[in-house]
Amino acid sequence: MKKILIFCLVSVLLVGCAADSETGGEVIIDPVFSVQTKSVASIGHESANVFGAISPSFVAATTEYGICYGFSPNPTIEGSFAVGEGINPLTGGFSCNLTSLAPLRNYYVRAYGTTSEGTVYGAQLNFSTLNRLYINGSAVVDADGNNYESIVINGKQWMKGNLNVSKYRNGDVIPEVTDMAEWDALTTGAWCYYENVTENGTTYGKLYNWYAINDPRGLAPTGWHIPSDAEWTSLTNFLGGTTKAGIKMRDLGETWSTSAVLATNQAGFSALPGGYGYLTHNYDPEDQPFNSMGDVAFWWSATASNPTTAYSLNVNLNNSVTRGSILKKTALSVRCVRN
Repeated sequence: MKKILIFCLVSVLLVGCAADSETGGEVIIDPVFSVQTKSVASIGHESANVFGAISPSFVAATTEYGICYGFSPNPTIEGSFAVGEGINPLTGGFSCNLTSLAPLRNYYVRAYGTTSEGTVYGAQLNFSTLNRLYINGSAVVDADGNNYESIVINGKQWMKGNLNVSKYRNGDVIPEVTDMAEWDALTTGAWCYYENVTENGTTYGKLYNWYAINDPRGLAPTGWHIPSDAEWTSLTNFLGGTTKAGIKMRDLGETWSTSAVLATNQAGFSALPGGYGYLTHNYDPEDQPFNSMGDVAFWWSATASNPTTAYSLNVNLNNSVTRGSILKKTALSVRCVRN
């Protein structure tokens, strides 16, 4: 029996009420303890969110609640289940995120609630997980010794995280530049953290100008390179084009400012919205130097579009993918692909 402890989010349900004809006041109906399996959403290749509810009047008396699931109809807590940890005491609503599911399998789910009288189950729902569009690759190490997971999509091995290196491949240091005026004047490689806050690099990696991308000393780890515009386009097309690829690329965690509605991360790419820095045509001390962390994932390509701009790719908050041409002095995230 597998027992998974999952943080449960609150959903909103209505508490039934009735008018007291004698007093004119409003009284709460005394319900029978019941459980509802409401819906399934955000279905991916290995995860899904399941929504349930228990009778509001019985929240205090409920000792355990959650979602049970399995390959066979009418799953129970004798099999796999996710125990809830949070519930709205006024509505009885909750949702549980099921993880570590198998790709391309049909699952049956039921909400449950347990009181001193026993366990009650909601109606059964079923859903099918998606096909996984990647296989796990070998780990890669950069010049600083940072380790990255990798995934293979359509025969190409991609780094799964944003680059966070401070040295070129030959060991030369890439300067960190935090002053906006100094950054604006650069024609050589540099990096910064979003808003110059070191902690932002832990999740989102460093932001680099395109001059670091193009430096002959090499920004990518040995045996790897910065993807060309053509390689980004090929990845986008394989994943369904600009309106569909982002859904399959976007990270499902709390790295985005809003929940990953419809996102599946089916490609395993785990797109991280690192935002951008120093997107200015002319230096102005009143400009906001950083923007869109948590909202947009931007990555450089190795392909210049003209003497002052280069191609980039971004995954947006609405899950769309956009190919752009952006000033080379802009600070963007970097992903690498194996040679």
